[in-house]
Amino acid sequence: MKVKNMTLIALLMAMTTIITMYISFPIFQGYLNLGDVIVMSMGLLIPLNLVFLAGVGAALADLLLGYGQYAFFTLVIKTIEAYIIGKWAIKHADKKVPFYIFLTAGIWMAFAYGLTDILLTQNPLIFFTSFGYNSLQGIVCALIAFMLVPILKKIKNRQ
Repeated sequence: MKVKNMTLIALLMAMTTIITMYISFPIFQGYLNLGDVIVMSMGLLIPLNLVFLAGVGAALADLLLGYGQYAFFTLVIKTIEAYIIGKWAIKHADKKVPFYIFLTAGIWMAFAYGLTDILLTQNPLIFFTSFGYNSLQGIVCALIAFMLVPILKKIKNRQ
């Protein structure tokens, strides 16, 4: 792997941590944040076998913000979120990435955190509150990431 690519990946991981931590809004069990914009972007920018790194920055933010109980779940959830976008982009490299791919990744994230909250609280009803808040985050981040696609494609082409 080229130094340029490794640098980009490290920068994106750091951006995920910083944006997750500092552009966030506390809610009942955790926080809403814009870190998913970078996670989704990483799905387009980094090799599919490295998308787990999209989850590392977000999991680190959980640890640093005192939500360590979420860190492992975040690592898995964000990896799959980036994978959804990356897999589609690889299979359809000649096509424009449609908004619904980003939306699918965002809704996956919301659904998975809903299940995570059930596991952590042992309260099945918490799913609906968790899914609602996280859906808002997923939709907003999907919209922003989708609007960044032209810039992301230029970055990808320079790698």
